[in-house]
Amino acid sequence: MDKAGRNKRLILEFIRALNEAGDKRQILSRYTSDPNLAERIAFLEEAFPHYQVRVDEVTAEGNRVVVRARFIGKHEGRANGLAPTGERVELPYAIGYQVEQGRIVAHWMITDWHELAM
Repeated sequence: MDKAGRNKRLILEFIRALNEAGDKRQILSRYTSDPNLAERIAFLEEAFPHYQVRVDEVTAEGNRVVVRARFIGKHEGRANGLAPTGERVELPYAIGYQVEQGRIVAHWMITDWHELAM
């Protein structure tokens, strides 16, 4: 398997592990050294406890992996200044990962958080 294939498999394993984890911090220490990703996941877990990610598409080239997915959770904590609604949300998003030596070292994410207010 080539580098892109290995990195794609790593990211899919990471997402599956997050979906199955009771304590996402253990997963983070195994897969990433990106402190910003750890902060993002902690924020999401606080606002949407036990959220799930459903992968729609994955593209990999070299040390970069891009995932188009849907974030699914119940809005139970503050999120970007919005009070909890108790509503189930499903937000489409895209996230890119940079992988070095079998670990996520950087990421970026695009989503429309205004969907929460609707």
